[in-house]
Amino acid sequence: MEMGLCTWTLGIGDLELLMDKVVELGFDGVQIDELWEHASPAAIRDSLARRELALMAVDARRISPQVGEAPDVAQGLDAYRQVIDRAAELEAPVVTLSMLSLWIRGHATPFDALSAACRELADYAAERDIRLVYEVVNRDEAPMIHTVEEANRLVGQVARANFGLVLDSYHLHFEEMDPVAAIESSRDALAIYQVSDSTRGGIGSGGVDFEAQFDALARIGFDGPVIMECLPPMHDPVLPVSSEGNRRILEDELMRSREIWRGYVRARR
Repeated sequence: MEMGLCTWTLGIGDLELLMDKVVELGFDGVQIDELWEHASPAAIRDSLARRELALMAVDARRISPQVGEAPDVAQGLDAYRQVIDRAAELEAPVVTLSMLSLWIRGHATPFDALSAACRELADYAAERDIRLVYEVVNRDEAPMIHTVEEANRLVGQVARANFGLVLDSYHLHFEEMDPVAAIESSRDALAIYQVSDSTRGGIGSGGVDFEAQFDALARIGFDGPVIMECLPPMHDPVLPVSSEGNRRILEDELMRSREIWRGYVRARR
């Protein structure tokens, strides 16, 4: 399994410094977030290529209605089309839909509206050879699709070959009675597995049984990518680190987690 890193967690705005840090931390690639908003596609592609890093996914976690703005599905779809267009320029294989449900809030039939929106975006992405993946997040961060059962139902209703799921161990911990069974139920849809413990820190900082989840992924034939989305333990779960002290803590969390996960792989060969 290739291992990547969610770049937003590091809080590094400079493209070259950020990619140097990814290499220093020993990862194979990245899931990029705000980076694509201020660096050109050509610059990002070049920076990755010079370091032989893979672009695993483009995330649009900040694409949501502004505070005080009424959700508008058409506006949300237009915003995500722009993200998909940028991902195509980046030659990214995947775009995540972590916050799409915020644009559906207040709709009379929210599940049907979300399914229709995902289907429309999946068709748009398919024309650009991009896969869309819906991230299952906890109820504190999104109004809908908090469990893998709900997400599998969404995948079935969208019914597009290029539409799948992202599962994150942090969110699974809070929303699933049996995270291992939830992972196994996602067999046909799972595209990305994200790692952070119940504290939002790295492996071993909380209560997630990562070895059991690793084995569940192996049983369903999942081959990655596995992407770290860790922060310092008990850090605000949606904000990047902003001090050198916290960044050093985060780097320790990431490197420990990387080695533990790779240890699971070695032990099962």
